[in-house]
Amino acid sequence: MTNKTRYFYWGFTDSGKNYVNRLAKHNGKVVANFFDNHILKTYTNIHIHEEEWDDVTFTTKIIHYNNGLKTVSKEQKTIFKYLNYPHAPHSTINDKWLEHVNPSEVYRRKNNILSKEQKEKYRDWKYHKSNVYYKLADSFEKLNLSVMNNHIEEIIEDVDLLDSNLLDFFDSLENIIRQNNSVNIIPYKVNLLDSFISKLDGFQMLNTRLEDHNDLFEVYEQDKERVWKWLDFFLHEQNFLVDKFKAKNIPYVYFNLDEDNYTDLFVGWDKSITRDCTHRKYGWELVDESERWKYNKVVDIAKEYMTVRQPKPLELR
Repeated sequence: MTNKTRYFYWGFTDSGKNYVNRLAKHNGKVVANFFDNHILKTYTNIHIHEEEWDDVTFTTKIIHYNNGLKTVSKEQKTIFKYLNYPHAPHSTINDKWLEHVNPSEVYRRKNNILSKEQKEKYRDWKYHKSNVYYKLADSFEKLNLSVMNNHIEEIIEDVDLLDSNLLDFFDSLENIIRQNNSVNIIPYKVNLLDSFISKLDGFQMLNTRLEDHNDLFEVYEQDKERVWKWLDFFLHEQNFLVDKFKAKNIPYVYFNLDEDNYTDLFVGWDKSITRDCTHRKYGWELVDESERWKYNKVVDIAKEYMTVRQPKPLELR
């Protein structure tokens, strides 16, 4: 196991993961995103660096379970722009976001060319060198945790940043996150109004366990308590994580998403990018004039929630 510093970003939904991923790639770091049924590892080779874009080669590996742990990879050469984050899908404030993205991306999202039978056929490992198999590799069965326990060190040996669904793999990672070269980062917001506005903008899909693609304004008019409980979930989620670290006596550091410096936290990551470049607000700025009332309504709902619940920043609880 390497002795280099490895950062574990224990952020949940809408907590800066997209930003730290972009920051890591901007600094040529190896990133591992953990999901239920696959691990996505991204290697970034920067050929030309400019302030707002890089000429890069991304090598992406998908580690998945298909009659054993398997890995497929793909290389992409591109000019990658780190600013002007794509507009968030399923936005309460700007539900016409698809009109503002690349037409090829719209086509990809609306037109899946594989039939059900084809998806089943090309999941066979004998097709693993094909683009079709690579496309399907992130949709296999849930990763087997016993297999993960046996391979976790080799999987993350060259990784600089780990994030996404880390809590699901806590047991597999526990011995590693205790090591001196591991930095466990728990992000939090002090600008809670901004945080709740952002989350309410994603009401349709940020927590489908409680509200599955429901309209915020309809739910608010029917039963405000449903909205309050939906927002409560994000606070409970953070508190659960902190309590788990404390109970197991595992060291962690808080990171203030509004005020702390990323260069102080990520030692040696000297190339910076605008800290709000992945904020959901960029979709709001393009909303039609006739729809701007939605932003004001979301702000009012967020303020009302704060009056009712009196939430505090995580570090101050």
